[in-house]
Amino acid sequence: MISQSPVIRVKTNSPIGNDLFFALPDLSGNNNSFLDADASSGDLSFTMNGSFLVAGDYIIVGQPGQAKSEIVKIATSSATTVTFTPALSFSHNRGDIITVIEYNQIEPSRSTDAGVTFTALDKIDINPQSDETYLARSEDDTTDVYKFRFYNETTGLYSGYSDSSIATGYADNTVYAIKKHALTQLGEKITDLITNDFLNDALNEARRIVDKGQVTIDGIPQRVLRWSFRTKFNEEVGQVTPGHWSIETPSDLRDRNTYKNILSLKIGRSNWPCIYQDRRRFNQNYLDVGHTTLGEGVTIGDTTITLTSSAGFDDSGSIYIAGENVSDTCDSVAYTDNDRETGIISGVTGITANHASGNDVWQQATFGMPTAYNIHDGNIYFDVPFDDSLAGQPIMMDYYTALVPVNSDADIIDESFYDLYVPYLKFKIKSLKSNGTLKPTEDGDYLLFQQGLSELVAQELSGQNVFFAPDVWGGLN
Repeated sequence: MISQSPVIRVKTNSPIGNDLFFALPDLSGNNNSFLDADASSGDLSFTMNGSFLVAGDYIIVGQPGQAKSEIVKIATSSATTVTFTPALSFSHNRGDIITVIEYNQIEPSRSTDAGVTFTALDKIDINPQSDETYLARSEDDTTDVYKFRFYNETTGLYSGYSDSSIATGYADNTVYAIKKHALTQLGEKITDLITNDFLNDALNEARRIVDKGQVTIDGIPQRVLRWSFRTKFNEEVGQVTPGHWSIETPSDLRDRNTYKNILSLKIGRSNWPCIYQDRRRFNQNYLDVGHTTLGEGVTIGDTTITLTSSAGFDDSGSIYIAGENVSDTCDSVAYTDNDRETGIISGVTGITANHASGNDVWQQATFGMPTAYNIHDGNIYFDVPFDDSLAGQPIMMDYYTALVPVNSDADIIDESFYDLYVPYLKFKIKSLKSNGTLKPTEDGDYLLFQQGLSELVAQELSGQNVFFAPDVWGGLN
């Protein structure tokens, strides 16, 4: 069954009530065929190649979205004839298209608490004669929020839910509004050619162009490396877990493998700053320190521990196992024997807590408050493992975020200049209809987009300055 992406739009009626519009399911790629002979109103069968149909399937007879198309349910099917219910309401001509549709009904849901909880409304039949099925909600309020999903009455299967939409409609900075403005200004609508997927791709393409911030102004190349509106300040990106030495970089960090988009990194309630160290300098922090991870989980009372590798550890001695949670402390564990071939240390005593496979294990490490960091492989590494006294304290960052692609009508554009994307979408629509023959330099909408981008680049100020602070603790050499 094809995955559906239900689309809903809502507008407020006057004087009371709301209008709900549910788009037809996405039928692209669905099996289809054609009538081999004319069919009349009242018929319960017709001739066509129905070899791909089975009892219980729903089909649209006629062109979806056009007058006199209708949905019927297959009763029997062969290579030449299909029977169905209910009887045809309209006559259809030889050659009319037959399209499989996975669902025959719509289940709307309504929320009266700003989209926190939803209550399902009565199901309604899909209207195949229009691009949208209409439902009037005359008693509902303008603050109500709606969503819906498709339903197959025979199998009892549902599609996923649509995005939710408030009765007042989508805001101007949503994907839906930007696409709607472009389509309306060109007198176009969503079709088999101009699809929602095409418009979403075009919008993301425009946003990537802006995100690069590269233009030529008066013959001089100019570029914005980082847009100020994509800056996060005092963002908590993790909490200290004793004995650990790393955290994952934020998923929205612009380039998760370099420090160039990190404005500051601070540890704990004191906001103690960490400075960046290159990899060669950073590695010196862990000279003569044994480090590995647990190869298997450990439980209280175990007398052996399996390490990922014990090659860098003493024949006997003690190790520290990092805490399991932010409220834990490091476990100091003694051992009497080290089998480097198997990675198993034995004669273990002192395990006071359970530990999961993959936890950090240290020998001869100094625990404390980090003052430096390095970043690679999507992780931030600190110059010392965290001390027990820091347990649960926040790790804060100021950083530039990455561009997040949009893919649904309710997605919000984080750029304040979202109107800039309307002319770009208009250009892409015209280019599509011209089979790619429209040249960007000859299109007014494309030139308008470029002009707007040039103005943005010329006006951009990050508000961030780089300062060098002396190391007052370093003393004189």
